[in-house]
Amino acid sequence: MVLIMIKIKDKAIVKLKYTGRIRRLYFLMILVMTVFCTLVSILLPIPQLATTLLIAFFMLPFLLFVVSALALPGEWLISLFYQLLAKRKLRRFGTEIIGITGSYGKTTTKSILLSYLQMKYLAIATPESYNTLNGVSKSINQGLENQHEIMIVEMGADRKKDIERLVKLTRPKYGIITAVGPQHLAGFKTLANVLSEKVKLIDSLPKNGIAVINYDNELLREYRFKSECRIIKIGLHEGADYRAYDVVSDANGLRFMINSRGRTVELKTSLIGYHNVYNILASFALAAEMGVSLKKLAQQTLSLEPVKNRLNVKESGTLTIIEDSYNANIEGFRNALEILDSYTKYKILITPGLVEGGREEESLNRALSEQISHVCHLVVLIKTRGSMAIKRGLDELGFTNCLFVDNFHQAMVMVQKDYPEAVVLIENDVTDIYLI
Repeated sequence: MVLIMIKIKDKAIVKLKYTGRIRRLYFLMILVMTVFCTLVSILLPIPQLATTLLIAFFMLPFLLFVVSALALPGEWLISLFYQLLAKRKLRRFGTEIIGITGSYGKTTTKSILLSYLQMKYLAIATPESYNTLNGVSKSINQGLENQHEIMIVEMGADRKKDIERLVKLTRPKYGIITAVGPQHLAGFKTLANVLSEKVKLIDSLPKNGIAVINYDNELLREYRFKSECRIIKIGLHEGADYRAYDVVSDANGLRFMINSRGRTVELKTSLIGYHNVYNILASFALAAEMGVSLKKLAQQTLSLEPVKNRLNVKESGTLTIIEDSYNANIEGFRNALEILDSYTKYKILITPGLVEGGREEESLNRALSEQISHVCHLVVLIKTRGSMAIKRGLDELGFTNCLFVDNFHQAMVMVQKDYPEAVVLIENDVTDIYLI
């Protein structure tokens, strides 16, 4: 393996990563250099030239590493410059910030909340999954205008101090924590560390701020927040300020009632997946607390649209595809399997399993095996450590209709050829760094 510096997604920082693709490229480079040096030595038998080429050959990886490392200070200074620009812009415009964090559901909740708030405010949100310090800075610098009253900022974290830095940058007045679960454990190591980082958003809010938390999440329910802001609890159980009940979830969408302080309202949406009840509840609660009428919120819920790659259902000829390929978590995975189970067609799952689970990755993936075996007729696994754990769980349950492929393209070609009338769940997508 070779260590190489690469730029990851919208993060304007450089990280050290192991990648199969780069490894193969490196070995190809070695082969080409070996052939080149051999030919030069034969055609031009000059001892000094051969020695120089040999030294250059062995120095290449080291030089590549050194050059990449020298770029780090420049990257850091550029990053700091854009953060300062973003801070200055926020201070000058006085735009109120809503922070959204959590182990999952951030992007969907952000999208729903934006559609709700735009009925009353001039509001914008960080685009797509721009949720890092540099991604948020870029969103502020490029998208925020003086007329915007509110900006919704998605706040991601895969290690300590990520939320702390985002809070210092944006100074939010409102905050939502969607849930705390076993995500990004490769960086955080324990759930306690995940919780301590996520709650920094709420603990930073001012006295006149409003926080919305998932009261059904045990970790959040038991945590004692340090902020003196007003905390709104959402959930499906007693004790929630905004409580959903009579939930109906199927392939056509969601229907449920909301009760809040004696007021009730019925919501209907084409969004699928039981977990979206929480995303809608959190957005509904904060929008209502910020003055949007319940009637308008109910009307807007009817027209909510799914975020790209998050439980989108589409038809490809006679093949039905449920695409839930972005950043899977165990709750979303289970809900997607429930949607798959609601179909009467031949059911196929394509997945690399859950990744970034740290020490819990094996157990998290094996825990999915039983539900997978009950729902699916065929399981197609992209080879990762997570999918290997799923396979071991399926083997123990006696489920044999399972196969491995190298990538999603290969899986889809096979499915379209051999099972053209099936329903296919594509759960999670991963980069080469996770492949085996």
